[in-house]
Amino acid sequence: MINTIKYYYNLNISDIKQIDNDYYFDNYIFKVYYRELDIELYNYLVTNNYYLHQIIYNRNNEYITYINDNPYILLKVLKTNIIDYDFIYKYNIILSKKNIPNWDILWTIKIDNLEKNIDNVKDNIIKKTSNYYIGMTENAILIYKTLNLTNNYYLCHLRLDNDDSFYDPLNIVADHKMRDYAEYFKKEFYHNNKYHYSEINKLIVNSNYNDTMLFFVRMLFPASF
Repeated sequence: MINTIKYYYNLNISDIKQIDNDYYFDNYIFKVYYRELDIELYNYLVTNNYYLHQIIYNRNNEYITYINDNPYILLKVLKTNIIDYDFIYKYNIILSKKNIPNWDILWTIKIDNLEKNIDNVKDNIIKKTSNYYIGMTENAILIYKTLNLTNNYYLCHLRLDNDDSFYDPLNIVADHKMRDYAEYFKKEFYHNNKYHYSEINKLIVNSNYNDTMLFFVRMLFPASF
């Protein structure tokens, strides 16, 4: 992979580390192109000096590089901040003229697919607990449908697995601002066993009814999506 990256990007690499299917060297990540990039949004953010990992174009002036038919993208990693509640609270980038998916429809499709294919699942734990999680999802959908949400969409993230993912241009998405709060608190609970009761209480006190309920809907939904 070292020679391949040198060829496409004219970079001198002495050492490289592979984690899963991604490659790390110096201040770069050569990562799987796992999701369609909103290049218009990315260019808008970069033009307005928003802090994102920089996309490096290859020798063909393309941001996607195919290696054995697998798409990759090279990111120059910028210095990251620690992503905590206060950071997210101050992080308000409103996006105009952006359409967001109907989450209730996507979630319904997701549980329909699970119900259709549950007999093919080999993991017995998933089979035994599937009805519980389907029930949680259905409750989240029912509450979501009752909400009167505004059209104020913010720059959010698909997931907040770690501090670095906050700056990944493939990870950005337009959504209601409660998405990032829910993703952050779920990550803290599942990965770090932290509950952050005071921060959650602060969020509720400073939010209107619909935003508060949307926060609980996203916390109730049993996966990042």
